[in-house]
Amino acid sequence: MITTATADELLELLRSIMRANRTARLGPESEDMPGWKFAVLGLLAREGEQRLGQVAAHLEVDPSVASRQVAMLEQLGFVTRRPDPADGRAQLLAISPAGLAARDGYLAMRARWVAEALQGWDDAEVTHLVARLRQLVDDLHCALAAHHRPPARVARSAS
Repeated sequence: MITTATADELLELLRSIMRANRTARLGPESEDMPGWKFAVLGLLAREGEQRLGQVAAHLEVDPSVASRQVAMLEQLGFVTRRPDPADGRAQLLAISPAGLAARDGYLAMRARWVAEALQGWDDAEVTHLVARLRQLVDDLHCALAAHHRPPARVARSAS
């Protein structure tokens, strides 16, 4: 069992990682892909066509917010709409080829940034770190479940 001091140190390190990630997302190279844009495009790329309500629920935002975001993405040509065959009043949203290209370009830029930042590491070290971080996330989710708190949504990378 770890000490509370070690747990505090780990939590501070995780906060630092989250700040570094936020800083990278807000950097000059990524100003065309703010977090909300990447989240919507990533969801549609991973999950396929979705109704607006599903997008809002998944991203945990108000439907009016999702509607404005999707409208902007549609204007950019990154998202398309079509009538839902199951309910003519509803529409299905999908990522367009241009949206996929924008998302993929952003992912490639992020991967280059990480590879450059970790140029002194070898693949085995990074593979080990990834495995341990996955175990950490799983263990934290199990601990949250044991305390009857639903875990916060974890953004999975859209590959």
